Amino acid sequence: MLDERKKTILKITVKDYIESAHPVSSRVLAKKYLLGWSPATIRNEMADLEEEGYLIQPHTSAGRIPSDRGYRFYVDFLLDGYELYEEDIKVANSIIFSVLDWESLLKKVAELMSERTTFIGVVLYPQLRNTTLKKIEFVDLREETVVIIVTTATGIVKEKIIRLSRSITEEELQRIRMKLNKEFGNKELQKVYWNLSKEEKRINIPSEIIETLKDILKELIYTGKEEGVFVSGLSKILKHLEFQDINKVKTLVDVLEEEKTLSSLLFTAFLNKGLTILIGQEINIPELSDCSVITTVYSLGDNITGSIGMIGPKRMKYERILAFVELIGKTLSERLTQILGEY
Repeated sequence: MLDERKKTILKITVKDYIESAHPVSSRVLAKKYLLGWSPATIRNEMADLEEEGYLIQPHTSAGRIPSDRGYRFYVDFLLDGYELYEEDIKVANSIIFSVLDWESLLKKVAELMSERTTFIGVVLYPQLRNTTLKKIEFVDLREETVVIIVTTATGIVKEKIIRLSRSITEEELQRIRMKLNKEFGNKELQKVYWNLSKEEKRINIPSEIIETLKDILKELIYTGKEEGVFVSGLSKILKHLEFQDINKVKTLVDVLEEEKTLSSLLFTAFLNKGLTILIGQEINIPELSDCSVITTVYSLGDNITGSIGMIGPKRMKYERILAFVELIGKTLSERLTQILGEY
């Protein structure tokens, strides 16, 4: 653990570098922040911090910049607290609570995060593998044609039209509906699918209905859309000094355009079930080694449903971005629950 003097120097170095984007020298620290401190003392402490892996000297005779370890120590131990901007609260509430359907809401949240920060905003599509079945409904059309409607606890609705091999009365349809909802309501989709497969004969329901329900459940559980992401602001990364090299930017954008990469990154955050910060090499994606990723989850009611995140340079104002991501996660959860509450 660092002593108090080293903590002070590391904290000021990180904050100055975030603001200026220039390597920080002992001379700058002595003149701007640590008045009365001996320049030799500051120089020696910075050398020790470099030796211990908290600072890096990018060029000989240049100042120093934080390493991944330095940023991590700063975020974990040296932050003065989160800094929530009143304007962020106002804009977030104004935009999020004006959206009327849940899919547009997730897309709008990605755009909002990017617009407010000039970073990349990403939102993971709701995760359905562990969600539960809310209800099954039927609509009787004509000539043995029926619409089957499946609604999940997260408000996702899927329907299919089927043609039965025999006519069926409205009363029989209602009996089947009640039986299925009693048997499978509030159970995980995966378990409903397995039980339908195992107990098809016992359930004594027309095979066309059972097979169609299995098809719907399979789509809900395994569809690629479930692992999709809404992304906004890829071009905004060019605004930051770290990404002026066109070759570096092209490589970065290529990776960020791979949906599987982003969904995997956000799914890890979803599993962590809270605010998560990954810095540089911690992301385990070489092309993102100059970035930090801050994520949190969103919920429908009490159920964690998905995750959101910000991708930007390591040189970001963590106090503000952490507060902002947390704000968006909570506001999105509140609005999503309002929109889908009827389900």
